[in-house]
Amino acid sequence: MWSRWRLRVLRTGNSGLPNFVALGEQTIPAGFLLVVAVIGRYEEFLATLPKDLHGECARQIARRFSVGCGTAEIYHGDGGHFAWLERDSAADNRVEHFEGMRALFSAPLLVGGHMFDTNVHFGIDRNGQFDTLTRLNTALASATEALRHGRTVEQFEANRLANAPWELSLLARIDEGMRNGDIWLAYQPQWEYRDNRISGAEALIRWNDPVRGPIRPDEFILQAERAGRIDALTYWVLEQAITSAEAFNTLGARFQMSINLSAQLVDKPSLVSATAEIVHRRGIDCRLLTIEVTETASVYNRPDAIRNLQELRTMGFRLSIDDFGTGEASLCYLADLPSDELKLDRRFVSRIV
Repeated sequence: MWSRWRLRVLRTGNSGLPNFVALGEQTIPAGFLLVVAVIGRYEEFLATLPKDLHGECARQIARRFSVGCGTAEIYHGDGGHFAWLERDSAADNRVEHFEGMRALFSAPLLVGGHMFDTNVHFGIDRNGQFDTLTRLNTALASATEALRHGRTVEQFEANRLANAPWELSLLARIDEGMRNGDIWLAYQPQWEYRDNRISGAEALIRWNDPVRGPIRPDEFILQAERAGRIDALTYWVLEQAITSAEAFNTLGARFQMSINLSAQLVDKPSLVSATAEIVHRRGIDCRLLTIEVTETASVYNRPDAIRNLQELRTMGFRLSIDDFGTGEASLCYLADLPSDELKLDRRFVSRIV
């Protein structure tokens, strides 16, 4: 009787998979990651399934993860959360590894005649000094953060606690950096092969903090998103890029300026009106501006995002999908997404060149 009760405690009722209670009792070997994967819209899909198929849905997902990570022991938590242990790989290969894991879900799940398109994000913890439950919680938080920001994988960093004062003061620091020139734009030229000339540039934000020195864009942009400051930063970039575009276009030849759009803004109701206010105030021809959208972004409201992009295109903006193929996108993704340009990730072309 005790063993049967113990089995029920350590297994998820509908799927029979080991649960997070069972994982929490494990000792993680040295050199192993704890990985949590979260399936977007999982509970929404379960609501469309008969209850007796819920377990089969979870087991199908677990089998795909097992193929990708090479372990048969996949743990099933609440909702669309799954976890496992795997040997740590080199940091250079880690993102590619999880992109490959994500690719296993490019084909929809078919459960009892019901089709389910999956959207998976990962959180990892590799801090061996913590106990298993702590590592599980930090990996869960990282997976949630990856889902929220549309990233393939997020890793918990122990030094984030030490960085708390910096993160809490980020809003003021960004404002100060934009005022005093510590935050600035670099311009990556774009070459028109047919005309044998530089035909445009991509505006790339940079930050050289007086105390910390150069800060990588992916670090402070992520922090700006967490702090809810990415809208002001994006519109500041638009203002500065327009100033440069106007200067370049006074030289004669038509010059196209490309500006990156944060995933957090794509579906926001204020995006079109705020952008229109800036370009109308500056009096620039929208056809000289390209909005680059990172296709890996998982926006919460896809219909609103598509509508916003369509309105920007109607205003005259060119739309570019940046790094197609590295995350969420497929040819199906392009079917309803307005675009004028497709930028392929270098992994697609590196073996050709």
